Amino acid sequence: MVVKLIGYILCDRGINYINRVTFKSQEINCIYPINQAYQFIYEKMGKVSLITKEFNTTLTKEQEFVVNKIKVKSHFYITTNTCNTLIDSPLSINSALIFDFEKTNDYKFILRLFYIAKQFIQFLCYRRDVYLPNVDLYAPYENVKYLKFATLHIIDELHSCDLNSLKEKRYISQSLIVGYEGKILADIADNLLYLRHLPETYKSGRLIDASRFIMIMAAFEWEFKRMYPDGIPKDSNTIQIENEAMEAIEDLINKSKGKLKKKYKFLKNLISSDNLQSKIIKTGNDFDDAIGNFGKNLYELNNEILDYSKMGDRLANQRNNFAHGNLNKDFIGFSLLDLIYLEYIIYAMQLRYYGISDINIRKAINNLFRLNYYIE
Repeated sequence: MVVKLIGYILCDRGINYINRVTFKSQEINCIYPINQAYQFIYEKMGKVSLITKEFNTTLTKEQEFVVNKIKVKSHFYITTNTCNTLIDSPLSINSALIFDFEKTNDYKFILRLFYIAKQFIQFLCYRRDVYLPNVDLYAPYENVKYLKFATLHIIDELHSCDLNSLKEKRYISQSLIVGYEGKILADIADNLLYLRHLPETYKSGRLIDASRFIMIMAAFEWEFKRMYPDGIPKDSNTIQIENEAMEAIEDLINKSKGKLKKKYKFLKNLISSDNLQSKIIKTGNDFDDAIGNFGKNLYELNNEILDYSKMGDRLANQRNNFAHGNLNKDFIGFSLLDLIYLEYIIYAMQLRYYGISDINIRKAINNLFRLNYYIE
């Protein structure tokens, strides 16, 4: 029998229960900046003093979410460790993402927490290749509430960090989503936040092929349903016409049989549904105040004017060409520009859904896509 090894736990104590998992990485050091935990004092003759802040001052407010009916409390904090060996740095400062919960020996649950944390960081970095090399496990031990006793190692995590993206600040910092971390983590745990369109790396995200085009469009469709669960609001006249059409086609359904009846049922579902172009027009107008300037500038740089109606028409047609295999159709050039702006809109939809302010949405998208706007 061959068993695939997903990961392993290295223990230094004989403890069977876990009640805390902490994650440390270069991405987390940037998302929750480590430089807020210390300050330098420059003196004469090259003497520099570094003063670290107390632990409690770097601890964020707890956020809660539920995984497998188990309540998990999450927060960020910054750790400071000293070392007296000659080959290691005498001082190390790292940010950590913490998950606390009732003690358990369910290792599948621990593994699930790992993937939730990873997806959370992926969402904040808009790429899949985030690196979580340090996963520490804690347990209640004697009179201590949390005692580190083991480390979790995931086999597929043996790779390096994209330092260039971090140096360019292509990530959403915790300060822009403060108070909403729990809601985001909860939707990741429940598989409600659309993340399938995230590129594998930042560089691959700049390349658009047919499959990536379709996935970004799918992300928009999913987030539109969440943002507008009742669809696009309609006036009374439109509602009346749709109701009359429903009654007429319902009568046809009742009078028909077999394949014809199925066709009528299919047409019935189309009567009140919103097409892709109208969805993009609605969303574009609703988010224009928040990120419209990003879009207008993007189109102006390409000698085009931002028009949500034309944008929706181009995206709908190109999506259909890809989805239905229309090789005889020419690629709609400006649909690529539309798709780039749609990526901004999708993030704006996701962030506003959680209640994040428009100013923080602008800052997040400005940083994530490195748009280089000055935002007060």
